[in-house]
Amino acid sequence: MDKHIRPVFTLELGYKILAGLVTIGKYDGTHPCLTVATSTDKVLIHNPHRKVNNSNQVGKVIWSESNRELATLNINSMVTALAAYAVLPNVSRDILIIGTATNILVYDVHDNRDLFFKECEDGVRCVTVGNGQMILVGGNSSVHGYDHLGNDVFWIAVGDCVTSLSCLPDQKLIVSSEDFYIRIFKGGDLESELNETEAVSNLLGLPNEKFAYSVSNGTIGVYEKTSRLWRVKSKNFAISMLSYDLLGRTTGPQLITGWSNGKIDCRTLTTGEVLFKDTMNSSVAGIVEADYRSCGKCDLICVSIDGEVKGYTKTKAAAEGSNGIEQDTIKHLLSQKQALLMELKHYENNVKFNSNIMNETESYEARGVIPSNTRLQIVVTTNSDIETTSEAHVEVYICTNNSTIIKAVILFAEGIFKGESHVVHPETSKLASGMSIPLYLPKDVPIDIHLKALIGYPNSVQFHVFEITKQLPTFSMYRAKQVHVKPTSWVEFQINERLQRLCMWLNQNFILSEDIELTSEDHLELSLECLRDKTVLVIRFDISGKSVIFTDNIFLAADLVQCLANYLKIEGLESKANFPKEEENLKLLMQKLSDIQEARLKLDTDVADKFGQIRNLVVAAEDFRINDLTEMLECYRELDNVNKSLINGFNIKAQNYSEGIETMKSINNIIQKASRVRVGEFSTKMIGHCRNAIKNNNIDGLIKILRTGEP
Repeated sequence: MDKHIRPVFTLELGYKILAGLVTIGKYDGTHPCLTVATSTDKVLIHNPHRKVNNSNQVGKVIWSESNRELATLNINSMVTALAAYAVLPNVSRDILIIGTATNILVYDVHDNRDLFFKECEDGVRCVTVGNGQMILVGGNSSVHGYDHLGNDVFWIAVGDCVTSLSCLPDQKLIVSSEDFYIRIFKGGDLESELNETEAVSNLLGLPNEKFAYSVSNGTIGVYEKTSRLWRVKSKNFAISMLSYDLLGRTTGPQLITGWSNGKIDCRTLTTGEVLFKDTMNSSVAGIVEADYRSCGKCDLICVSIDGEVKGYTKTKAAAEGSNGIEQDTIKHLLSQKQALLMELKHYENNVKFNSNIMNETESYEARGVIPSNTRLQIVVTTNSDIETTSEAHVEVYICTNNSTIIKAVILFAEGIFKGESHVVHPETSKLASGMSIPLYLPKDVPIDIHLKALIGYPNSVQFHVFEITKQLPTFSMYRAKQVHVKPTSWVEFQINERLQRLCMWLNQNFILSEDIELTSEDHLELSLECLRDKTVLVIRFDISGKSVIFTDNIFLAADLVQCLANYLKIEGLESKANFPKEEENLKLLMQKLSDIQEARLKLDTDVADKFGQIRNLVVAAEDFRINDLTEMLECYRELDNVNKSLINGFNIKAQNYSEGIETMKSINNIIQKASRVRVGEFSTKMIGHCRNAIKNNNIDGLIKILRTGEP
């Protein structure tokens, strides 16, 4: 629809606002206050309901003298996360949560005091509050949970930088990270994983086990559980999303999205159809909702990066929008009718062979008429001669069942092609009824390929469009190959399942030249080679239930375990693992982390000593200023040297912190991969044991946990 909504109020904050750092809080328990982070390392609070005679300059919050509705909170560090929630037990007013690169501040605006200030070694990238009023902080490789006193009560390893957090009503936590994954946790258990084409930038929990998401490439969409309902892609990218009932419908709210070009649109949750839209003068910084006019109903509040604020509400025009939707639906159906009539006309022209209107030179082929039994066939294989190929790949071979040719092919797939589409258009001299298309798959995930082919004859003017969809198995980049030496790394577990069903799992998840059949009654074994790096994978199942996966790639082993557990509906699976390279790497990382922590303590001690020297030198210089100017100058020279030493120490400490972050990220990545070779409660318990081992710097205990899952 092309209907625009109009704001019911506007205002200017007069500050540059950081994108994505907009929230709203009832800090007195009643009146909502718009809260944003500015580009000058401040948090700005706008309270239109504040009484002028309540001026209070005590504490960190300072109210403006020129605009009594505005207050600032100096942070002195770049704000990376901002949220307002009720986190105090039995207290309804909201508390402001502010995250910086290294710290989190939980601040009571009403009482103008800190609840707690905590250093976060893993950094702060995003913040939300989960069930039970727990403050959840997404860092560089993990998610931490804190209570209102600042106690660390929750921790999960993610393996990459957390980009967004959101909670569902049924006590589930949704986490997105820079490795393109969306992970859904219930408690500490990983319930499911979803893979996107690029990093997910925003998550929004919705009712009925739905959630909306936006991707850094401009895609937005909605999932219901693990099934995607819809998605659309834009050349701009989404900054903020909100669930808000702009139409006042009984069917539920709509998805409001603010974009980097200033556009604001309202879409249905079920189909993604645009219902209303508006545009701000600059990029949207955030979207929130509150009863900002104290009129008894919530307004939709949109903030731009230039400080422009617009408020929207359920106006009469919006409430009557259903009539407009019906009209647009009719227009859409009429448009479809015209397109179908035009297509029917083309078909009629192709089959109309009246001698009065045809030239002698015209033929069936020239007119584009193809046999009615023409079919498009597709076969997916791994290329057979990888030894002579520069880069091994999966081949998609398409052909027709007669003499017709394939003029061109368009393939649509996620995460394979740049731009998600690929066009193959052979030269006229090379047109044939068959065509091979190489595919290079970067990850082991199931991929749906949507293929459109133009079918006709070489001299045809018009071509028939054939559409076909093919799903590639999860482990398409592996081919069966006889191996003589198994990898030294492995994961072993026990499952009670028939070998026939395990055979079916192998046939469904790998591309094999022919389906595997049981040749032995007591075991099933498959040897494969990875097309990406030619590493070896061996999978063996015994009739006793003992199962072993031999591979040097712990990430592949984890993917195989998770895929198998999902196929067999296994909720809990215990395993033993042996990955010597990962263990050695983990030892080095733990030792490096210990050295970094020791160096940090030493640097802190040196800084404290330097501050003591500075105080003494300043006092001495003031004493010598009256009696001995030469000694005074000497004191200031020494003070300058101490200051330079402090600057050098700060640079070393900053580098030390960055190294510590990267080291901890690598450790959490290994732990996260090792946890995925277990399923359900065994995975959760292992992560908890690893956390205790890291706190105690117990390297040997950590290695044992990786091997057995137990301390």
